[in-house]
Parts: sequence; C-alpha cells; structure tokens
Amino acid sequence: MKRISDVISIIFIAIAATFFVMAGSFPEGSNGATGPGWFPRIMCVIIILLSVINLVTTNIDFAAKSEEEKQKDRSIALKLLSKDNMIVWVTIIATLLYVLGIQYVGFVVSSIVYMLVMNLYYKVPEINKPAAFIIPFAVTGVLYYVFTNLLHVVLPSGFLI
Repeated sequence: MKRISDVISIIFIAIAATFFVMAGSFPEGSNGATGPGWFPRIMCVIIILLSVINLVTTNIDFAAKSEEEKQKDRSIALKLLSKDNMIVWVTIIATLLYVLGIQYVGFVVSSIVYMLVMNLYYKVPEINKPAAFIIPFAVTGVLYYVFTNLLHVVLPSGFLI
C-alpha cells in the first residue's frame, strides 16, 4: 500500500501545484482585498502540505515494518483490481466521463444522466423507486438555480442544454 500511497501523494502534489500556478492568473483584488485566486492557492498549499506529510509518514511506517508485514502490504496492493473493488473503479470511470461530458453535453443533461446511472448502478430503485428518479432532477434543478441566479455563475452548456 505504500507504493500506491506514494503515487497518489505525488499526483496530488502535481495537480495542486498546477492549480496553484493557474490561480496566479486570476485578477487581483481591489482596494487591498484578496482576489479570487487567494482561496484556491491556500487550498493548494494545504493539499501539498498534507501530501508531503503523507509521503513522509508512510515511508517512515513502511521502514519500521518487518519483512512479513511489507510482503502483506504488497499482496494487498495487487488486489486493487480484484472483482471486489470493481464498484470503485466503475464509479471513478463514470465520474471522469461525467466531468468530460459536462463540457460537451452540458451541466443539466450530464448531471441528470450521471445521477440516474449511479442510482441504477447502486440499485437505489430497489430501495426507493420514486426517489431514485426524482432526486437527480431535483438536485440538478436546485444546483442550476443556485449557481445561475444566486451566485451568477455560468454553468457549461453543451450542444443539448
């Protein structure tokens, strides 16, 4: 698990560093106020610090383990692609497709389809069929209203909506 933890920490550091640099291009605040890039930069610094702490602590912990415990960790890492973990991988892939789909199909349609598919995949209709089909429309509607009318944020609109 150490190797996986290290890779994930390095990925988080790289992504946070990229966003930190991108936040530098945001406009400055007026009259001495902090600009819109201030909060993302603080969050990036926190992510980088936590990732570095994770790298250091996992390496210290791994070095202190016996060879038997290290071998056990390695065998656990090999099971990440097992059938038991497929639900996680399907969710990750569906979420990545959703994020990509927002730009091409639009926020409204992508969000509704994503939530409906996830509800079906997690078998929510077996628990509460009406809620499984109403909640995606309600949540998307509320989010759309809040972002467009209250926060004045333009949500992505693709070729559908």
